[in-house]
Amino acid sequence: MRTFFTLIISSLLLINCSQLKRVKKIEKQQPIVIQFIIDGLMKDAVETAIKAGAENLRYFRNNGVVVEDAYSNSPVGRVKLPDGSEPWRGASPPNIGMHTGTHVFESQNLDDIFLSAKRKGIKSVYVGGHTLYDVFTTADTHYAAIMSDQKVVELGMKHIKQDGARLVRLHLQEIRSSWKGPEGKTNPDSMYIKAILNADAQLAKLVTFLKKEGLWKNSFFIISADHGMGTLRKSNHLSEQLSSWQIYMNFYGNGVKKGATIPYAESPDIAILTNYFMNLPKLKGYTSRIDYLKQTSTTGVFLKNIFEGNSKDINHPKWIKKYLEDNKKSPPNNYLHYREAMIKYIND
Repeated sequence: MRTFFTLIISSLLLINCSQLKRVKKIEKQQPIVIQFIIDGLMKDAVETAIKAGAENLRYFRNNGVVVEDAYSNSPVGRVKLPDGSEPWRGASPPNIGMHTGTHVFESQNLDDIFLSAKRKGIKSVYVGGHTLYDVFTTADTHYAAIMSDQKVVELGMKHIKQDGARLVRLHLQEIRSSWKGPEGKTNPDSMYIKAILNADAQLAKLVTFLKKEGLWKNSFFIISADHGMGTLRKSNHLSEQLSSWQIYMNFYGNGVKKGATIPYAESPDIAILTNYFMNLPKLKGYTSRIDYLKQTSTTGVFLKNIFEGNSKDINHPKWIKKYLEDNKKSPPNNYLHYREAMIKYIND
């Protein structure tokens, strides 16, 4: 009988040791960080979609942090410098900002989240649902083609599984073809809200996949947009229209507050947090000298207020909001105008 009990106790100890090892293995795993970007997504549209059945967006909202007042960099279509050059070709400023953590883009000699990951041997994948994103080539694997939201997510999952990618940037684009004007954001029966529900379904597939692969517990999500949408029926985002600057921003992961809000954030802050979630050293900013910029390091803010135990408020310079207020919330649709103001703010 004593031998029987000894065997049982030994078996229980072995099971407990095995469980502890699995827990420690999970703790030591490299976090997986996913930027889930839905083109032009705004807060009021998300709220409508949640009421219409977007269960995954509801889950991330209820179990993470949503920014009350979130802004993108200049929503103009492309970066053009005073000499007429376009160092980032067809890329819009917000996409560059959320990769580099900077507010102005004087050259392509900028550190970014993918280069940061590469320095530490972390695999990355970028999947952009439009050819406009073909300039973003610093991820280990990168796509830029007109493709469905389903295909964007499938490619991301493929490289997570096959290559061990742990930094994943997915940019869903289909929503733009459903825009018929701003009234669609608050109409649960609109094609626009149905497009968000489709994006939500792709998000569900990604979550299920991460759970199946044993990666969910170490997953961080940033659900956001590159810009807001304008006030016309045409699917555009002109700087003159305040809504073009206003985006949805939601953070989720270990240590992030649940069901909370923070007052303010900007696109470059996304890059700073992405890098932090991956446990990497700070982004470097410009890697070449810019004589007229007093600060060539990153200009985004570390949003420590999203984490448990920290105050809701931080000292954020709110440069984009300041720029909009200085221009009566309707600045010209000209990147050079935005650029001049940001350089002044940075140097001051």
